[in-house]
Parts: sequence; structure tokens; C-alpha cells
Amino acid sequence: MLMTLEHTTINTPIEDFLDSVADQNLTLYASDLLQLTGCENMDELSLALKRATEVCNCMHLPLRENFKVVYRSQEGEVVQDWRLSPMAYLLMVINSNSQNDLVAHMQVEMVKRVLNY
Repeated sequence: MLMTLEHTTINTPIEDFLDSVADQNLTLYASDLLQLTGCENMDELSLALKRATEVCNCMHLPLRENFKVVYRSQEGEVVQDWRLSPMAYLLMVINSNSQNDLVAHMQVEMVKRVLNY
């Protein structure tokens, strides 16, 4: 008989508390970017997500406070999605396909705000 044991982690009450505090800031879904046509398909969305997490890692920002994998029902299927902080969502938008009108508009708008135009 073949048996596989998976490594399970047991969270401490402090870790559970930190997770719940971080979850309060995760108010957006990555799939919203598909609905707004900021990304045309899941491959583009995954690439934008990868780039946004790379930015957070580079800047030593905690991923737990900005990204969380979730599973949602969509058209009768269970699909993977991500809950995001507002910052993570905007990082995804500006790291999406710049040939997309929504993405290009957001990039220009953010630059204007930084330069106080």
C-alpha cells in the first residue's frame, strides 16, 4: 500500500490573528481586472500577478498583506483567484499589457498624479 503524507502546518493563534488582520485589507479580486478588460485572458492576468509579486518581493513588502489565493465559483466551476490589497491591485494594473487602453490610461494617470499635473 502506497501512502503519501502531506506536510501540514499548524498556525499559532498569533499567526491566525495576523492573517485575519491582513485579510481585512484584501478587498479586491484579481479576476476583476479581467472583467474590466485590463487583461484579456488568464495568461495575461497571471503574468501581471507575477510581476506585481516580484515588485513586492523586491521592495520587501509582505506578500501575506497583499495577495491571497482563493477559490471561487464561476459559471458552475471552481476557479482559482486572488484577493488583493488596493496596492497589489494597482501594481497588477500597471504591470499588465501597456497596449491595453485601460492599462495605458492608468499608467499615465499615475504618472500625472506623481508629477502633480
